[in-house]
Order: sequence, then structure tokens, then C-alpha cells
Amino acid sequence: MNSKDTKETLTVQEILERQRLLEEEAGEILSWKFDECTYNKGYIRQLVYACKTCKPNEGYGPGGVCYSCSISCHADHELVELFPKRNFKCDCGTARLGRTVCKLEAKPPNTLNEHNKYDHNYEGRFCWCKVDYDPEKEENNMLQCVICEDWFHENCISGEKQEEKRFSIPDLDTFEEFMCHKCLDKYSFLKPYLNSHMFFSGQYNKKTHQVNEVDENSNDSSTGDKMSQPPNSCKDNETTTTQTSTVSPSSPTPHVNNKRKIEKDEVVDGKALLPKRSKNDGTDDTNVCKRERWPVVNDDVEVDLFCVQGWRDELCRCSKCIELYKKHQIEFILNVEETYEPPEDDDAQKSLFDCGMKALNQMDRVAAIEGILAYNQFKDELIEFLKPFGESGKTVTVKDVNEFFEAKFRDRKPATGSFF
Repeated sequence: MNSKDTKETLTVQEILERQRLLEEEAGEILSWKFDECTYNKGYIRQLVYACKTCKPNEGYGPGGVCYSCSISCHADHELVELFPKRNFKCDCGTARLGRTVCKLEAKPPNTLNEHNKYDHNYEGRFCWCKVDYDPEKEENNMLQCVICEDWFHENCISGEKQEEKRFSIPDLDTFEEFMCHKCLDKYSFLKPYLNSHMFFSGQYNKKTHQVNEVDENSNDSSTGDKMSQPPNSCKDNETTTTQTSTVSPSSPTPHVNNKRKIEKDEVVDGKALLPKRSKNDGTDDTNVCKRERWPVVNDDVEVDLFCVQGWRDELCRCSKCIELYKKHQIEFILNVEETYEPPEDDDAQKSLFDCGMKALNQMDRVAAIEGILAYNQFKDELIEFLKPFGESGKTVTVKDVNEFFEAKFRDRKPATGSFF
């Protein structure tokens, strides 16, 4: 046997094991039903997939599709998983997907989802570096910003990729979510939360190019590295300056989600334990601003916030802050957002044999008998094909098997209703 034959040789055990692994992987990936487009559910937070194969109509940019359409309508297309996106309505069958017709939900011609917000993610690009994402080649951990929902490389957040390291990323097990400095520049009234024990912070002064790295416990106001006088108001465009700090972490572990998994020792009686909150006499008083305990941060300072579990409880809900959230349309950060998930597929974890038997039991009796006869005929033909190999001791290669199936498909007669 030559080396080429050896490379193409598979034992029956290997084939069965491959099939088992494929079925397990399919069960995990396709764990939900995919027979209903989410278009009629309106603008909801859901899993979104960008299609790079479908070209938009002239004058429009690329769009995205829901989980069901990614399988039912775009299974053979080049898709990029964007993970959850808020306020999104499925574009399958609209002008942003060109001539593609949605197989699950017909839409009127030239339909547009006017309230969808599109960014470079829909072109398959992510992060400030705007690199084309390739899951097969990507080696860097990525974090999703809870505000803009873009994904960023760790080495871009820290500045290492640009060869000007700004700060160290906290250990990924120590925080739950992330806010990028671009969003915090846009919503500067959130920057003072770098002083809170519920956030790790990475800061960089654009004017002085200064980076300060301190221990994670140093953001207590008694350490002396904060301004002693709080701001006089709750405005979002203050110019008062403050020194900055960040945490020096241990080596990060692989991480692709925007939330970390809750460990067993953090759960009591089925409920997750939250970090202890600092005392605040105005917690429940809508007229007292919690942020006024801390100095505002100069616009020259870029701030990235790494939010620990329970961080939303620390956000001020005084009347002035509520107005700021509404003004900037970011009220969603106050509560954990619900993400729509399709109904679970009961057959997702079943083997092909189990699914075949279920389908057979649901078929018309005549059609079921014809199917069984077709299967038995194919089984006999496969045995006859393999018999010479067994008698001669010749190895069955992948090429031999492929040629057998190609021949069966060429000989197939559609009118007979036979599988092969």
C-alpha cells in the first residue's frame, strides 16, 4: 500500500466516531428550531449573522439575518456570526440582501428595516483595527462592548497591537462585561465610575501619554490618588481632571463571550452572589446623585471600564442621571437585556438513526414501506460493493467510497421515490 492510500484510509470505527462527533457538534450548534423568521417579532435583541455572499441592492449596505434564516435561507453562504445585537429586525428578503428571497417569511419588494443600525460588523470587520474576522486564524481574545456591541481584540484595547501599551487587561475571570473608551468618550458622564469598586479601569492620557497601573484595591477614595472635592453638579460635560488607575492582572484565559461563567463557589441556594456594595446614603433617594461622590474625568483621558458582576447595581438612578440615560438613549445599560432565543429543537441531541426512525413513524404507511425497501436495496448494494475488498484483503479508501456514492447518484431515478 502506498503512502497516498494510507492517508485516505479510514477504519469503520473511525467513520463511526467521526459521525458521532459531527452529530454532537450539530446538536450543540443547531440546538434551536429554525423554521420561523423573527421578522414579525419586530426590533428585538437577538443573534445576528452577516451574509457576505448576498449583495445588497444598489445604494444600500450589507445586512444581517436571524438564526433561523442563517440556516434555512443562507446555509451555503459565507456567514459571519455577530452574536447578540439589540433592536434588530431580520433583513432576509429585503433590499439589503439583494435578490435573496426569504424561504420562511415573504416580505414586500424593496422592504427596508429603517430602525436597524448597521456598523462595520455587517461587513465582517471588527474592532478599532477593522480587521476582517477569520475564526480559523484569530488567535487573540475578543471582548464585546456592552454599549456599542462591537468586538475588540485584547491587544487593541491594551494598545500592544499598536506597539504603545496603554495598560494591562484585568484577568478575564475578574470581570463580567466591558465598556470601550470610544463609548465612554461619547457618554463621558459614565467615566467617573472608574472610582467605583464595581469597575476595573484602564486609562490613558492622550496629552501626556501617561499610564498609571495600580493594584485593584487602589480605587478606594482614601488612598489619596483621587480629587478630594466632588463635582458640584451632575452635568455630562465637565472639565475637571483626575488621576487614573488600572489593575495589574495575571495572565488572561481564553474568552470570547461578553460575560464570564459563574463558578460553583459563587452560587448559594441557586442564586449568584454579588460583590459587596459600598455604603451610600442616597442609594434609594432619586434626588441624591451617587456619581457626585467622585470627581469627573478630563476629556483628555481615555477610559476603558471592566465591569465586575453586579455592576449595574452601582449605576446611579437619581432623576438627573435617568435624564442622561434617556437623553443619550442608553437606558438599556441599567438592566440585563433579554436576548430572544427560538424554541428548542427536541431532535437536536438525537442521532441520525433516531431522527430517521421518528420520521419513518410519522410517514404514510405506503411511503414508509417504500422507504424501508429502498434502504434495504441500498444496504444490499453496499454489501456487494464491499465484498470484493473483504475477499481480496484490499483496503477500502475514501476515494472508493466516494466513487460508489457518485455512481449511485448518477443512476438515481427521481420518479421511483428511491433514496438512491
